[in-house]
Amino acid sequence: MVSFVCNYCQETLKKAKLDPHTQRCRNATFSCIDCSVDFAGTAYREHTSCISETEKYQGKMKKAKPAPRAAQKPASAPQSTVDQLVAKAQQIEDAIAAGSAGESSKRKRDSGVPAWDSAELPADTVDALVAALAHACASEPGVAFGDLKKKCIRMVAKHPKATASKSEAKSAFDRAVLAALVRGVVALSA
Repeated sequence: MVSFVCNYCQETLKKAKLDPHTQRCRNATFSCIDCSVDFAGTAYREHTSCISETEKYQGKMKKAKPAPRAAQKPASAPQSTVDQLVAKAQQIEDAIAAGSAGESSKRKRDSGVPAWDSAELPADTVDALVAALAHACASEPGVAFGDLKKKCIRMVAKHPKATASKSEAKSAFDRAVLAALVRGVVALSA
């Protein structure tokens, strides 16, 4: 708990005792003992923590202790599907710029993406994955990116007219995400 000194009467007080002290000592201002910061009026109420004694006396020589597991931040919430798609698209664009995409940039870019149909499946694996991606995003808008990837690969691999294996679908998924973003199949929102 933070301790303070009354600059008027020099009494040392814990934070809980400051409000009653201001009624006895009307002209009181307070200084934090640990960090030597002066507080006028009721500004001391917002001072909840400050440097420790080891930080005060050892300065830069003090090595920070790792926070105990209970005090660490909880794991961040999973990213939205849109954020994951944007990040994945950026990775793919970087890979294409580096020349490691493996496919020609002269690839046909048609804007019409067929709806997912159990009877029809595009012959190209990337186009089939784009159709599966469009269907999966429409049916489950809040699905996590990893789950979306698994679902699309499973949809294409298990399709009755599938020509690609599961491993081929996995390797083509990154290109399909980029194609879906370029074609506007997956809409990005801020």
